[in-house]
Order: sequence, then structure tokens, then C-alpha cells
Amino acid sequence: MRSHFSLVLFFVTLFSIDEVLAAPVVAYDYDGSDSLSHVHDETNPTSNFTLKTSPSVRPKATLESATSTISGVSGKPSPSPSSTLDPISTTIPTTPAQIDELLHNLNQSIADKDPDSKESHRSGGEEYVVLFDPDQPAPPEVAQILGRIGLHADHPDITRVFRNSAFQGFAGRMKNHCIDALNGMAEVKYVEKSVQIKKISSEVRTNAPWGLQRISQQGQVRGDVSKMDFTYTYDAQGKLGKGVDIYVVDTGVNTDHLAFEGRAKMGFSFEGKSDLNAGSDQDGHGTHVAGTAAGDLFGVASGANIVGVKVLGADGSGLSSDTIKGLDYIIQRHEQRIKDSDHVGSIASMSWGLDTRSQAVEHAINAAVDAGIHVSVAAGNSGQDACLTSPSSSGGRGADGRGGKAISVGSISSQDTVSSFSNTGSCVDVFAPGEDVVSSWINGDNTVNSLSGTSMACPHVTGMMAYHMAQDPKLAKSPQAMKEFLIRSALPGGQAGTSKTSSAPTLELINNGFRGRGVSPPQGSLAGATQPSHLRVRRSISSKL
Repeated sequence: MRSHFSLVLFFVTLFSIDEVLAAPVVAYDYDGSDSLSHVHDETNPTSNFTLKTSPSVRPKATLESATSTISGVSGKPSPSPSSTLDPISTTIPTTPAQIDELLHNLNQSIADKDPDSKESHRSGGEEYVVLFDPDQPAPPEVAQILGRIGLHADHPDITRVFRNSAFQGFAGRMKNHCIDALNGMAEVKYVEKSVQIKKISSEVRTNAPWGLQRISQQGQVRGDVSKMDFTYTYDAQGKLGKGVDIYVVDTGVNTDHLAFEGRAKMGFSFEGKSDLNAGSDQDGHGTHVAGTAAGDLFGVASGANIVGVKVLGADGSGLSSDTIKGLDYIIQRHEQRIKDSDHVGSIASMSWGLDTRSQAVEHAINAAVDAGIHVSVAAGNSGQDACLTSPSSSGGRGADGRGGKAISVGSISSQDTVSSFSNTGSCVDVFAPGEDVVSSWINGDNTVNSLSGTSMACPHVTGMMAYHMAQDPKLAKSPQAMKEFLIRSALPGGQAGTSKTSSAPTLELINNGFRGRGVSPPQGSLAGATQPSHLRVRRSISSKL
């Protein structure tokens, strides 16, 4: 155990002992705690390098005492009073960087003798990135911070040094004792483990409906939108929504359809438990929505789970009380599912609307979002302000102007114009393909149908949400962050066409991050026998949303 002592250094060019005694004295206080304090110039009361000074230090100490004290640290032999010192090595430090460098050299000498000291860097460990806080009154130099942990820029464990006008820091291989020391420094803003970065590679699905191509490329699609001869480009590393539960709040779901590959089930029906079967959907609307959100071939997130929540009957209508009960079921199941290791998140997809606003419905939707459930709603098909009806009033800036918590979706055509039927206005967040959308249907396990409406646009966004949730846990946990992300990553109006209504001056078209030109096969190249053999297309225009 070292005893307490003080180091007194004279920084002069040695010509005579009288000159030495008249020189400024810089004191370092060492108390045996394996570190040296900062510097204080005893001959200059205005010095801003305020440091601890031992009471035993006196301005007129002898050269012998000073040099012997130094040798007590460095182990080097003490020079005699008549020795001549190198003028370069005895320059008086005048800047914080010079003083910190001197401190580092002395502390390193201590560390060399005591490997267990705080200043002793232990080689090895994982690589960490360290960035300094630029808002500090006196932003530190790299050498200054490295010196505090017994390192320097040329040390083999320092892998990168960042010195520019915008940020400063370094990267290096360090163990816990260095990480803890850095985390305790006010000048250090981030200490983060270096992570692997991979290029984004894509996969292309053929035989897709036009809407999937439109949300995965920059420009307008070309071709016959009634045919399944478009492509869908997506992240090859992505999971296409795997682990996400999509609750289709609608007319039920044909769970036996081949497009769902066994991932669909009925969870709730206002008609009772006896209706929780593959034939629950007697209208087709819910099955079509589910296919666009998460079906094979048709769906954006074809790895997600589909849970049917039946709140509308065979005629496509229902009561608000049943809808609220459906949300009650979703919240309860979500709270059970979050305990499961394979659960990523939950989405409630609502492709329906009222003729007016319902405060009870809006309250239930907001409560579901507050519970961590993402909610997408159709903007409505009346060609009017979406703020006038529920649930679209829960989107955009909200009908009350305080910010809607759901994501409200308007419809565009294949020509990138707002659909004539689509509601617009400040309660609409984004737009998606909503005309002539081909998807799964009822009355068989291989039937499809082509429908139009904001009901068809909404599940494109539902699937997009699931797609991103499976890739980014932060988005999965925060409906607000997801809403902001989808709006931020959407294609602006200048690239998605011009709105037909004055109430929608800008058009934000959802995009999954791929903005290439896409791949549109030649006209008719997949017509007839080359179209997937298990699909039987039937055309109709939806009178629902």
C-alpha cells in the first residue's frame, strides 16, 4: 500500500539553482488512490486549473526533493542538482490538453507499476463506440478522455478515432472497468457496443396484385390491374410480419383459404362461440381484407397471424356495441399474448365506418392504442372530410385537433390519384392502393375477388405495420412511433400524384423502403394458363368501405 505523498515538478530549463527556486511550481496531489488530481499553479492565483494541493508542498522546495519524488513514481534515478535538463522535455504546460497529457503520462507510470489501478487498461474485450457530449462548456479532446483510462490514440486496442467539427470520440476494445469509467464521465454522451451492419438485400415475389408492387417501388405501376402479374419487393432479411397478431375487425374470416396457410383463426364473433369456424364470414369482406394484410400471394405481411373478430353480419352491418365488445376481446387477448416469447405485437385492422361520429367508439380505439395495440382504420368512402365520421376521426390530427392515435388510410388508384370515393382531410394519415384490389374470398379455399374502397387500402397499411414491427422492436412497442415512421417514410404528394380534393393538399403514399422502378412484366405475359391455377377470379365493386 502506497503512503500519501505529493509530487512537485519544476518545469524550467536548468541553468542555476536560483533560477529554479524562482520558477513557477506546479503541484500534483497523490493520495495513494491510484490517480493524480488536476493541476494548480501556486504562483498564479488566477489559474483556472484548480486542483488539490498538498499542504506539504512549498514554492521554494529543493530540486532534490522534487526529483526524488518523481523517481518514487517512475522508478527512474534522480538527477543530481547539477544535471542539465532537456529544454524541450521541461516546457511548462499551459493548456488543458497539455496538462491532461502530462497527467496521463504520470498516471500511466502508476498503472505500469500497479496493474490493478483504475488507470490501468486491460487489453481485450469487445469493441465499443464512445462519443463525447458536444454541449459541455469545454468539449474534451480525444487524448484527454483516453488518458483518463490509461490509453492513447496509438494503443493497439484503439481501433478508430473520430475528430471532426461535428462530433468527436473513439472506438476501441475495452472491458467493464473502462466502460464503467467512461459512463461516469460527464463529457461522454454515448458508450455503445459496436454492432454488425448488413446490406439490405431484397426478394421479389411474382404473381402479386398491383397494390403490392405500388407500395414497394418509387413510381406508378403499369399493366392490367385485374391480373395477378405484378411483383412485390421486400427485405430478404425480414420476417414478413412473423410473430405479429393481426385482428381483422370485420365480417369474419374464411380461415380455410389456402392463402392463409394455416395462420388464420377465428377469435371472436358477436353471434357467439358457435360461429368461431371457417364458415363464419358470410359476406366475404373480412376475408378479402385479411388476404391483403397477410395472405400468401396477396398479402403485405404474409408471415403474420390472422385473428378474425366478427362484428359485422352477412349484410356487412353491425352495432357499435358489438364493435366495442370486439375491441374488449382484442385488448384482453393482447395482454395475454405479450407474455408469450413468440409474440411481437398486435394490430387491429378496421375497414368499416359509421355515418356519424361515436365518442364511445373513439374512446375504445384510443384505449386500445394506449394499451399498446396498433390500430389502422379506413378513411371512408363518402368523398368527404374524414373527420366527420368514426373511426376515421381517430386518425391524422384527430377530429378535435389534438392528434388522432389510430392510422387512418385513404385510397388511390393505379394512376396515383386519390380515388373519387375516398374521404380526405386532416384526419387522414396516409394513402394506399384501394381500387381493383385482388384478394382472397369465401365459398371455397381457392377463390379470389377484386374489390374497391378504402377498406382495401386500409389492410395494405395493416400489413405494412406488421412488416415493420417484425423488423424493429421499438416500432412494435410504440403505436405512436409507428405512426410517425409510416408518415415519414411515405412517398410525398409530388411523387404519388395530385389529389382531386382541396381538403387533401398532399398525398402520402405508403412505401416499405424499396423505391426502385419495380418489375412490371410485359402486358399479358401471365395471362390465361400461366396465372396461378388455384385462383378463380370473380370481379365486383364493393359498396362497403
